[in-house]
Formats: sequence, C-alpha cells, structure tokens
Amino acid sequence: MGNDLLPFMTEDLSNWVAGILTLFMFSLLYKENPFYRIAEHIYVGTSATHGVLAAWHNNLRPRIENDIAKQGEYWMILPIALGLMIYFNFYRPYSWLARMPMAYWIGYNAAIGLSIRTVIPWFTEIMASMKPLVVFTNGNFNAYDSFSNIIFSISVLGTIVVFFFTREHVGILGVSSKIGRYAIMLGLGASFGNTVSSRISLLIGRFEFILVDWLKIL
Repeated sequence: MGNDLLPFMTEDLSNWVAGILTLFMFSLLYKENPFYRIAEHIYVGTSATHGVLAAWHNNLRPRIENDIAKQGEYWMILPIALGLMIYFNFYRPYSWLARMPMAYWIGYNAAIGLSIRTVIPWFTEIMASMKPLVVFTNGNFNAYDSFSNIIFSISVLGTIVVFFFTREHVGILGVSSKIGRYAIMLGLGASFGNTVSSRISLLIGRFEFILVDWLKIL
C-alpha cells in the first residue's frame, strides 16, 4: 500500500503496529473479544521481556563485567546464583529450588532491623502534619496561612478520630469523626479526580497518535 493510494496514512511499520494494537485495546469498550486478548498478551509479554532485559543490562551485566571479572569480587556469584534459582519454577522436577530465593527475600525484608527503614519516613510525614496555627511572615501576621493550617489540623485530628474505636463516637468525638469523614472523602475525591485526569491525558495522547502520527489526518 503506497502513499499514492492512501496519502494520508504513514508507511512506518512501527506506527501501523502501534495503531492497530491501540484499536485492539479500545475494542474492549464494546465487549471482551479475541482482538483485545491478543493485544493484552502482547503487552504483557513485551513488558516482561523489557523487565528481564533491563535487569540484565542494568544489574547483572555490570556486576559480572566490573565487580566480578575486573575487581575480583567473586562472592557476588552467590547472590546472582541465588536469584537465578527462581527460574527453576519453570522446571517442575526442581521447582522446589525456587523456594530458596523467595524464602531469603521474605526473611530479608521481614527482619526487624531492616524494616525499621520503612518506618522512619513515617516520622517525617507525622512531623509534616504538625503545622503552626498562628503564622507570621516577615514579622506580619499571615491570616491566610494561619487559617489554612487550622483547617488542616482540624482535618488531621478528625481523620484520626474516625479510626478511634475504643470510645463511642458521640458528643465531641462524633463531631470530630464527622469532620474526619468529610476530610477523607475530600482526599479520596481529589485523588480519584487526579487519577481520572491522568487517564484522560493518556487517552488524548493515544488519539493524538492515531490521528496525527499514524493516520496523519490532523
């Protein structure tokens, strides 16, 4: 198919493949169908392949060529071999060997001394939620920031009360709990709206690709 027959289309093979697979993905909006499943399998397969190649070029290959071959750190052969044992999952007679790297990985991350590293950032977030209720800027009272910090602090306290189950939520606890629920709904709504906005941006990008890069209509 040449440009003399369809001048508005591109002959770039990659654009054709990407455009057709994009339409296959959009076909799910109608119903589940073989075209969507083909595109889904291709996407999952290419993503897994990219992950394997990235791990080889970014991690394994530099370790083998630099650390082991050039610097003589032969002890690194042990963790590399341990990681490769995970692929015994594909060979049933020796699939039990794949449990060893998994056991080591789970034990490594479950160690108390190592898990503390994941707890420490929480203290930073807790400290960030403690804002001054009265704010001065260049020696002058800042009404806007003070009001914002008061609303923020009330929302944080209300959210904490929502998950306080040892006392019945009546009286001041009931009011605080209601404020906390409103704060949670606002936070989740803003997060959901941001997610929808990002997905719409991706959709616009796909339409732009189809109409501009592939079909060259615009």
